[in-house]
Amino acid sequence: MKTKITSLLITIIFLLSACAPAATASPIGTEMPIETEPATEVPAEAAASECLACHTDKQRLIDTAAPVVAAEAESKGVG
Repeated sequence: MKTKITSLLITIIFLLSACAPAATASPIGTEMPIETEPATEVPAEAAASECLACHTDKQRLIDTAAPVVAAEAESKGVG
């Protein structure tokens, strides 16, 4: 009788411990914060006028455009 109760208690404790959340170490307390420089703000009017100036200048668009690369046909090769 005592062995059955002991076995039952051990089984219940084992099953309940399996449902407990796993204890993990928190990385928050171990890392040192990195200091960064504050961001510089660009006025919205200056950014908008630069975009407008770039996109309305045809020669500037041509100069900064990516070159056109001819793609190979997919039917080349063995197979």
